Amino acid sequence: MGRTEQGPCMQGPCFLRKLPGGTEDANVLQPRRHGDWNGLGLSQALALAFMLACFGWVYSEIGYALANHPVLPSLSIQESLGTALTHQLLVFALTAWAVHALVGFLALALARLTESAFPRGIGASRSWLVTGWFVLLIGLTMAANTTWHPSSQFAGDPSWWQQVLVGTTPLQIAAATVALFVLVLVIRAALHLRISVPAALLGALVASGGLFLLWSPPSIRGASALADTSAPHIVILGIDSLRNDLTIPRRGEAATPAVDHFLAHARRFSDAVSPLPRTYGAWVSILTGRHPVSTNARVNLMPRKLVHEGVTLPEVLHAQGYRTFYATDEVRFANIDRSFGFDKLVTPPIGAADFLLGYAGDMPLINLVASLPIGRWLFPATHANRAANVTYHPEQFLQRLEQELDVQGPSFLAIHLTLAHWPYAWAGKPVPTRPDGYREAYGDAVAEVDRQFRDVMQLLADKGVLDNAIVVLLSDHGEALGAENDSMLRKVGTSREVWDSLWGHGTSVMSPPQYQVLFAMRAFGRAQLPGPSQDYDWPISLEDLRPTLEHFATGKAPADVDGISLVPFLEDPMQAKALASRIRFTETDFNTPSTLAGRYEASGIIDEAATYYELDRESGWVQFREDRLPELIARKQRAAMSSTTLLAAIPGPPGRGHRYLLTDRRNPAPRALEGPPDPSAEPEARRLWDALQARFPGELPAGAKQPRM
Repeated sequence: MGRTEQGPCMQGPCFLRKLPGGTEDANVLQPRRHGDWNGLGLSQALALAFMLACFGWVYSEIGYALANHPVLPSLSIQESLGTALTHQLLVFALTAWAVHALVGFLALALARLTESAFPRGIGASRSWLVTGWFVLLIGLTMAANTTWHPSSQFAGDPSWWQQVLVGTTPLQIAAATVALFVLVLVIRAALHLRISVPAALLGALVASGGLFLLWSPPSIRGASALADTSAPHIVILGIDSLRNDLTIPRRGEAATPAVDHFLAHARRFSDAVSPLPRTYGAWVSILTGRHPVSTNARVNLMPRKLVHEGVTLPEVLHAQGYRTFYATDEVRFANIDRSFGFDKLVTPPIGAADFLLGYAGDMPLINLVASLPIGRWLFPATHANRAANVTYHPEQFLQRLEQELDVQGPSFLAIHLTLAHWPYAWAGKPVPTRPDGYREAYGDAVAEVDRQFRDVMQLLADKGVLDNAIVVLLSDHGEALGAENDSMLRKVGTSREVWDSLWGHGTSVMSPPQYQVLFAMRAFGRAQLPGPSQDYDWPISLEDLRPTLEHFATGKAPADVDGISLVPFLEDPMQAKALASRIRFTETDFNTPSTLAGRYEASGIIDEAATYYELDRESGWVQFREDRLPELIARKQRAAMSSTTLLAAIPGPPGRGHRYLLTDRRNPAPRALEGPPDPSAEPEARRLWDALQARFPGELPAGAKQPRM
C-alpha cells in the first residue's frame, strides 16, 4: 500500500479508491458510506416524539375547554366505540402520524443530501445530521404556525420579532435562508456526482417549501365553465348573526360595502323576523316554509328522525330540473344534509368529530397542512371549517366553492357564511375574552364576512350564475350586543332575564335584534322581479322565502306551508294592505341558566348541559336527547307580534307558571297581563293572546291568572 495523506481522514473514516489493475490511489480519499436507511429509526422516533408531545400538550390544555363545552361533556367515549366517530378519529390519527412521519423522512433525506454535498465529511455523524435537520424543520413549522395561526395553543407572541424588518418577518428570512442552503447542497452534491435522484427531488421539495413560506397561503382561483340556462338560477346567500340594522352598538354603522351595494339595488324587507333565532330552526323554516312547531325543528341538534320537514324547496326545484347545492363553512349546530333535498353538499363533516377535532387538531404541523388545498382530503374536519377558528382562513371556503360548485344548468344554491357568529374569530384574529371586547370583535367579523360575501358574488359572476339569477340575501338571526335598545326587559325583567336578553341570540323574545333579520331579493342579468328596488315595511318571516321562490320558479305558491308568497304583493303593492293584520311568531332555543346563546361561559356549563346531548351511534352525529325535549319546551319563551304590538310568554321558575308581557314594538314599555285580555277593552292584545295559544297548542297555560313579579 502506498503512502496516504492523513489530513482528509481527520474528518472521518477513510478508504483508498482502487485504480485499474488493483492499485490504490493514495491521493483520492472518500468517506465511508453509511447504509441508505441508516438513521431511519431515529428520524421516525423524533417524529413520533414530537407528535406525542404536541398531543400531550393539546390534551392537557383542552381538558378544561372540553369539560366546559355545552355539548361534549355529555358524550361518552366508551359508548362511541364501534361507531362512525371511531372510524373518523382513527383516520385522523393515522393521517396525523403520516404527515409527522413525512417530516422525519425529510430530515433523513436532507442528512443524506448533506453527506453527498460534503464528500470528505463535515465532522458530524448521520444521527446528528438527522437530529439537526429535524429540529430545524420543526422550528420552521412552529414559526409558521405562530405567524399564520396566532390563536393556536402552540403560538408564541410574535409581536417582538415581526417588526425586525418592515414588510417581512424572520419566518420569511429563515425560510428563504433554508431554501437557498438546500439549493447549495443540491448543487454541491451534483458537482461531486454524488446526488441520487430521490435526494435531488427531496432537496427541491424543501427548497420549494421554504419559498412557499415567503408568502401567506394564496387564494387559488381557477377557470370556470360558464353556466348556460334559460331558467333563472336561484341563490340564497345567508350571513349568520348579521344584525338587521347593520350597525354595531356604540360603534356606529358596520363596515359592509359589499352588502350595502347589494341592498342599494334590491327589494329589502325591513320588518322580517326569524321564527326561531338559531341556525338550524331558522334554516329548516327557510327550506320548508314551515314554522318550527310544524317541522319540530325546535332546537339546534334536534334528532333528525324527529324533524318532519315535508316537501322542501330543494326537492321542488329538483323536480323542475334544477341541480341543488348546499354550502356552509360550519355545521356544528345545524345538521343539514342531503336528506333535505340537496344533490351536493360543500360542508365540513357533520358529527362529533367536528366538535372533537376542532380542539384536538390544533397541532402545529396539522394546522399548516390543513391550511393547504390538500388539507381538504387529509384533515377535512379542520380545513375550511369556521368551527376550527384557530386555523380558519376565509379564502379557503371560497376555494372550496370554486372547486366544487359545478354550475352547468339551472341551479339552486344555498350558501351560508358563518364568520360573523360567535366567537367572532378566525386565523390571525383571537377570540375576545371580555364582554367589552365583543362589539369590536363582532364589527371586525362583520367586515371580514362582507369581504367574503363580495368574493362569493364575484365567484358567481365568474361562473355565469349572475347572467340570469334571483339572489336572496338574508340572515338566519341577528345578534344582541349589550346595547340599551337590545332589550325590552330593562324595567320589568329579573337581572338574569335582562342579561340574557342583552347578548347573543335565541335567548329572549324581548330582544328585537336577536329575531329581526336581514331579508332582501335582487334580480341579475335576464332574471326579473316585480316591483321597484326599495324598502318594504311589510311584516314578513323567514317562512315566506320558500313559497316566494317556489312561486317564481313554478308559477304557483305551495299551499301546505305556514309562510306566504310575496309575489302578489310585489306585483300589486296595494294588496300589501292586507298584511297589516298579519301575526308572526318567534321563540327561544335551549339555554341553560348559566349560558348565553352562542357564548359559552366556563362556569356551570358542565353541570347543566352534560345530560342534554347524546351521540347517535349509526351516524356519529351529536344530537339533543329525546327524553329531555319536554324540559326544553317548558323553558322556551314565545312571542306573537303584529306590525305594532308584541305579546310575550316568559316561563318563570318551576312551579310559578308564565308571565305575559304586552308592549308596543315601536315604543317599548312592557306591562304584565294578569290573565287573558278583555277583547272589548284590548282587542289587539286578545288577538295576539289567542294566536299565541293556537300557534303553540298545549304548551302555554290558557286562562289562569299569572303571578306578579
